[in-house]
Amino acid sequence: MNSFKSLWLVAILLVASPAFAQQRPAPAPKPLRGYLIAGGGASTSTPDTSMALMAEIAENVRPALQVYLGAGYYDNVMSQAARNQLVQAGNALTALTGTPWVFEGRDRARYFSSGIKFLVPAGASVYPYIGGGVGAINFRRTIREQTRGNITDAYLAQFGSVDGVVDPTQGNTTKPMAEVAAGVGVAIDKAFIDFGYRYRKAFHNLNDTFDISQVAVAAGVKF
Repeated sequence: MNSFKSLWLVAILLVASPAFAQQRPAPAPKPLRGYLIAGGGASTSTPDTSMALMAEIAENVRPALQVYLGAGYYDNVMSQAARNQLVQAGNALTALTGTPWVFEGRDRARYFSSGIKFLVPAGASVYPYIGGGVGAINFRRTIREQTRGNITDAYLAQFGSVDGVVDPTQGNTTKPMAEVAAGVGVAIDKAFIDFGYRYRKAFHNLNDTFDISQVAVAAGVKF
């Protein structure tokens, strides 16, 4: 009789154990301490939508406050004023020499920045944010003529830089920069995904600035 009761007790425990295990609450996700991400998007404030690449690392100094370091690249952010100047210069030289002059231009840009982000509480794994920072941005202007090749130095010496983005004496110019950041970060297990917007303003002086807007998606790891 005792053996029969023991068998029933074992059977009940075997059946009940999975049910008890299923009722245990899932462990709470670990607090976000920081992340390392990389991704791409597009600059949206230039005449043509241009490819943008970015990387960023951040660390929480408080639960709702992060410090970050970022770096990135723009394929072409030449302004409309600079593009218009290329057309006007080509038309003027064509009329003057009697032979066709057709210019093409490109402004590549690279930047480094650092700043802070304020996280808005929205759940255990979703982190809306807003923030900003400062840094530097380097513009490299290239001017080509369709039959004469790269004539950047000669063009800048003759026509200058109508938009003030680069120094006319050199096509490679670095300027101080400020930026505003906004977006949403999502933590999925050990992964981190960022859907973000960045507004950057490069300064030559108080009256001579250049703006770039960027949207991007980046992914990486959280820690």
